[in-house]
Amino acid sequence: MSLYIESFNIEHMYNSSKPRKFAFSPHVATKLSVDPSSFNPNSCTKDFKRACEKNDIAKSDQLFFTIVKQDHWALVVVNLMHKQFNVFDSNSQDSDYVSILEKPCCNLIENFKTLVRERNPWKHDLDKFESFNPSGYPQQSTTFDCGLFAILYMENLTAKGLKPFSTDTTSLLNYRKYIAAKLFKHPQNTLSSEEELQKLLKKS
Repeated sequence: MSLYIESFNIEHMYNSSKPRKFAFSPHVATKLSVDPSSFNPNSCTKDFKRACEKNDIAKSDQLFFTIVKQDHWALVVVNLMHKQFNVFDSNSQDSDYVSILEKPCCNLIENFKTLVRERNPWKHDLDKFESFNPSGYPQQSTTFDCGLFAILYMENLTAKGLKPFSTDTTSLLNYRKYIAAKLFKHPQNTLSSEEELQKLLKKS
């Protein structure tokens, strides 16, 4: 599942309803996931400055980066409450996917540290943050639910850890419907809901 519908970015919808959490758009994660030896902080400075000034991320407890490689999505979390970097991969039990995403996720963490050294709204020393990847969290049983799981991880991560959520087929289908409804009704959606619905029905 992509985190975009046409040109509409689902992170915008998410950020509008979660004041203590902030999700950077996937294009920022892409810039941050390059090899640290070739990373240019200037490529992300504008996005980071905008997040600081417009979205006041200094008040955030958690920052989210959705990262994708070969159509597989994972979530990197800057957990400011616990001074940790967390990675959630809904297919982490598959060794092939781990090898695909492990390096980009590590790159993102290192490059984000570099990015914030000059402009740090939290006054935290990110170099002292622990890299802690939780275990035992819900995993996908399909080959196509990684984007949905990334959203569910963002939705359910709390100060006490990740709240359990249902991964049965009916629950996941209902959550897809919920996301679709919010996207249709969101103020940033300038598309005709009726026309887009008819297009979806024709495809199904």
